[in-house]
Amino acid sequence: MQSFVRQMMSHFIVVGLSAVTTIFAASTAGTLDPTFGSGGVATVNGAGAARALVTLQADGRILVLAAGVGESNLIRFTSTGALDPSFGVNGVAALSPPVGGSIMLQPNGQIVIAGLITNPTTGVSELGVERLNTDGSLDKSFGNAGLATASLQNRVPSGSGLTVLIESNGDILAGTQLFPTGRRQPTQTLLARFTPAGVPDNTFANGGVLIATLSSGCTGLAELSSGDIIVIDFFEVAQIAPNGTVRSSVTGGVMIASNTDSLDGAPNAFQPNGDYLAADALFVGEESRGHDSSVQVFRFTQTGTADTSFADPSFHFEGPGGSGIEDLPSAMAVQANGDIVVVGRQITFAQSGTSSIGGIARLTPSGVLDSSFGNGGTVTSSSVFTALAIQPSDGKIVTVGFPGTNTQLLVVSRYLAQ
Repeated sequence: MQSFVRQMMSHFIVVGLSAVTTIFAASTAGTLDPTFGSGGVATVNGAGAARALVTLQADGRILVLAAGVGESNLIRFTSTGALDPSFGVNGVAALSPPVGGSIMLQPNGQIVIAGLITNPTTGVSELGVERLNTDGSLDKSFGNAGLATASLQNRVPSGSGLTVLIESNGDILAGTQLFPTGRRQPTQTLLARFTPAGVPDNTFANGGVLIATLSSGCTGLAELSSGDIIVIDFFEVAQIAPNGTVRSSVTGGVMIASNTDSLDGAPNAFQPNGDYLAADALFVGEESRGHDSSVQVFRFTQTGTADTSFADPSFHFEGPGGSGIEDLPSAMAVQANGDIVVVGRQITFAQSGTSSIGGIARLTPSGVLDSSFGNGGTVTSSSVFTALAIQPSDGKIVTVGFPGTNTQLLVVSRYLAQ
């Protein structure tokens, strides 16, 4: 076991702290936070992670989930951007099996991570949920020595749109997307619910698992005060009864818990009143290297009706766009004052090659770019952002991503909100 941990740590040696090039106006909002890392940025070896997620603990420490092929690691930084030596091994907890689809914290600080795994005995895909203690060790009282699993019932997972939710009673609900069973068949959503002990909840659907044609997948889950569950997948929404029955219509209610997945290219975010936001790439022209795509944000009521009072603007992270320029959103979050923050990347296709930059945009609650943030509402970076989180105490924006296509280096940055 110790040799395995040493092997994992060989992939996660801190390689240094370096500033990320950022373009901003004189306004403080949108500038890198000099109290974090080195000039606002901390870097660590990412070991070829395919995606990275971020969430914040109540004490300000930062958890980054770096998920790769055959390897997933949870990394904890202090509130000042240093690796936390009290977590895992020198700040890194290796997940075994490697789970890495979605993350959420329990009220007691324990860490729940859900993802798709391959059963080592049968070789088939399963939905797996791991729970870690606050020091990064596996909670062996949960499920089977720290891991709870749900069968996909011989269905093939799409690998996208996976979200985990901690319900108010401690139950854990995870959802993902399944490929169609055949031609002209719909994609379906799988929901699995476990008790706080990691045991399938037999009071929910069929032995704790529901497979149904709802939204196409699961990019967001919310619990209502009635016990019903709201499931969103980008533009689509469905409502599930506490026993796993699909409601015939979406009526909504008072939201008491929620979580969304940072699905690259189509992120969602819940607002406190239960309305939800969706960001998409708006293409002009053919979807080829000659197209122009910008980011567009939409707002929907809890029942799935488009909110016509929202400006739903389209924008580029840098410049006016044009032929061969593609902007794609990666993640979205809502600040305490209702401002909406979107991160992503801008790709430029040219004869000389392809280049990428990262971008942050902040919109007002009505959907207009916030002119007080960065350069007219946007900030750019040499790092391509994949996820973000908002510090509740001061609204500071924590981002995670990679420098261009280099997934060997993980970049965590913090930006001032005002």
